[in-house]
Amino acid sequence: MPALGTGELAALSTAALWAVSCQIHAILSRRLGPHTLILLRLPICIVMFGAWWGASVLFFGGGVMVPGSPGSVGTGGPSLLALGALALSGVVGVALCDLLFYSGVVLVGARVALLVQSLSTVITAVLGYLLLGEAIGPMGIAGILIATAGVAWVVGDSGTVPEGAVPLSRAVRLRGVGLAFASALALSSGMVLSKQGLSEGVDPLFAALLRMVVAMGVFWPTAMLTGRLRPALGVVRGDRHNFRLLLAASLIGPVVGVWLSLVAIGATQTGIAATLIGLEPIFIIPVAAMVERRWPTPRAIAGAGIAFAGTALLCLRNVL
Repeated sequence: MPALGTGELAALSTAALWAVSCQIHAILSRRLGPHTLILLRLPICIVMFGAWWGASVLFFGGGVMVPGSPGSVGTGGPSLLALGALALSGVVGVALCDLLFYSGVVLVGARVALLVQSLSTVITAVLGYLLLGEAIGPMGIAGILIATAGVAWVVGDSGTVPEGAVPLSRAVRLRGVGLAFASALALSSGMVLSKQGLSEGVDPLFAALLRMVVAMGVFWPTAMLTGRLRPALGVVRGDRHNFRLLLAASLIGPVVGVWLSLVAIGATQTGIAATLIGLEPIFIIPVAAMVERRWPTPRAIAGAGIAFAGTALLCLRNVL
């Protein structure tokens, strides 16, 4: 069996860290509410990403554009269309996606919500085929069908409950799953929009920072108008424990995890990196079980494995 290289280890580490970060955010979404969680997380991530991007500019020759890309020479940077697409992807793929996802987490738990959101890989492939002319192929179609079947099998498991909750009614479970699926749609739409800017050579770190800044620029004024901002800011002063937990989760997932994912993509084939990072719904099974002190049913574990197998086929269709 070939040894794991730097890219593969980075991808596996990304999946593990994102699973831990997701579980911590799930706990905070129940304690603070999804709106408060997103309102506080956005500026934290902006500061962390801003420092990271600033360091890359000062010490590693980074910038708005990837050095040597077409947009970095002569044109003065990305087009307004590319910047607009990245900005819109921030609203849809960051703020709206996270709000929908953690609203679903409150109802069905992190493990189920994350598995449903993993369908974003399927949705992105379909959108890429319809809007960008990207090929799927027989292997990709098989992966889509298998992944969807695995997720559907888990969703139909009535033994699935969120942490510390009584068994869910069918209506509540369907609502939570619907919110998670809507977050997958938002995530996929944001990824398709991001491709416009990245295809012109925009630096991925700058793109991530821009998306978060725009998301905060939309989300915070909306929260101010609806009266949600002041209570959220009160958490910073009055709930130090949860705020420190949020700082740790933001560092683990959105910062270190994203950095490792970039290392993985740069050090191995994209399909392999995406497949290994797609193990996040598998990694979260033991993480959630330790927190909830209740293992999921065998059906839920098997369904997660089937969903991952389908996702792997889809991600590796251009590699194998």
